[in-house]
Amino acid sequence: MILIQARITLFFLSLAYVFTGNFYGKSEITLSDKKLIDILNSQEKFFSQSQDRLNIDIRELGRQAQEIVSAYESYLSQNSDDTNALILFGKFLKKVGQEEHAIEYFVKADEVNPKLAVVKQQLANYLIENGKPVDAFPYLILTVELAPFTAAYHFNLGNFIYLFEDDLINDGILSRKSSQSFMHRSFQKACEIDTKNFEYYLRYAQSFFDYPESNKEEALSIWQKIEKNFPKRSDLENEYFRLCRARILLELGRKKEAHILLNTVKSNSLEKVKKTLLNRTHKNQKNQDLKPHTKQSFFKTDQKIFLPSDPHLKRLQKMAADFLEEKMLSELKSDAIRAKYNNKGEIEIEFSKVP
Repeated sequence: MILIQARITLFFLSLAYVFTGNFYGKSEITLSDKKLIDILNSQEKFFSQSQDRLNIDIRELGRQAQEIVSAYESYLSQNSDDTNALILFGKFLKKVGQEEHAIEYFVKADEVNPKLAVVKQQLANYLIENGKPVDAFPYLILTVELAPFTAAYHFNLGNFIYLFEDDLINDGILSRKSSQSFMHRSFQKACEIDTKNFEYYLRYAQSFFDYPESNKEEALSIWQKIEKNFPKRSDLENEYFRLCRARILLELGRKKEAHILLNTVKSNSLEKVKKTLLNRTHKNQKNQDLKPHTKQSFFKTDQKIFLPSDPHLKRLQKMAADFLEEKMLSELKSDAIRAKYNNKGEIEIEFSKVP
């Protein structure tokens, strides 16, 4: 996966040079740009060789990693405000397990240019990984403000609210109702931007169950569209889609239709859920009895309208500004680098600082 990501990064950067001459906002190819491409070539070689664990010389990998780190350090010593290099170096360090150092370069990139959504996402990821989801929230808000037509940022925001809803509520950032609505609309926006992405469509459909006040007729329509627009899913997945449709039909009081749909589900793994729903077709239960007790997922609109009107947003904006003022940037100087594999089989590096 790392190799693929490295090659994709290099491929798109090369295309940017060849066809547009643009590199994170630059209008022409410079000697500095060429130096960065050389570093990216070294990274590709490094990650490529790291895949062959049987024949690799781990000391040679360490030497290559040292050269890459030194090349970035040398480049940044002469181009300290180059956001391209800061972002690329940060991503390299993160991929090789040096998140603590990677964040320093993302923070610096954000100081140089505070309008890069990709940097806001990296800062948010760091805070989330370090147990500070509430602090990460303003950065995720900023990603969709800065890149409103990037589906992935809306999708990430929806997943974040889904996972850390209680944290946001307990800290007084959002109410239960506003968090559910915000999450639902985030998935909706991702789905609207990238209509061919199955994961986005599925998560949007599931979010109707996580938001009790959502439009049930619209939910039914979305589940029907999933089966129509993604016909090559497995039989099990298609039966799951029909179970979801049946559940919505029950909430709408259309028991006969739900019963017919449930009888098309044959999978043993879904039998328990099927029986539960079939029982409800024979009982006179109120709609609220069908509402979920747990979240349903198993596994972005003009921004001024899309973002919740919440007085706490001013606090969030101040929190983001305060974070950028923290002195997190320290010069990275290394005198020795050792490459190793972690317990997931991913290549990592370790290095020591010189005083």
